[in-house]
Amino acid sequence: MHQYQQEFGEGFDLGFSLDHFPILVDKSWHNDVCPSFMFKVKAVSGYSGLDRCENQPNDQYLVLWVDYFNENPNEDERENTGSSRYTVLTATATHFSSSEWDIEIGHDENSVTLFESEDPKALTQFFEKHSLSTLAISETS
Repeated sequence: MHQYQQEFGEGFDLGFSLDHFPILVDKSWHNDVCPSFMFKVKAVSGYSGLDRCENQPNDQYLVLWVDYFNENPNEDERENTGSSRYTVLTATATHFSSSEWDIEIGHDENSVTLFESEDPKALTQFFEKHSLSTLAISETS
């Protein structure tokens, strides 16, 4: 069972298969509004594009927030009504430990929204466009 399922229930539907995106590190926590996943890319000036990287000094941490599916689009039943179901934001690492991924990350006044959509296929296209997935995905889940 994935961490997001432990924190938000086994039935939480991401709308895509997490196995298709091995770069996503599940950082979900039950006190947050919805599951979140961090990943790292090469920072680019102006955020006009993203480049996948390993360990380079200009790494940029990003967070994908996956909110609940809104069954009735005419009524926003989500707690965070100002965001789309899928939102990718820049993040700042505030604490590092011995593990590369055992860090605390957060958003601040400098955080930028890089992507928002209600459509899981648009999210898949975003990841594929920036070479962040390992599989060509035609359907979600």
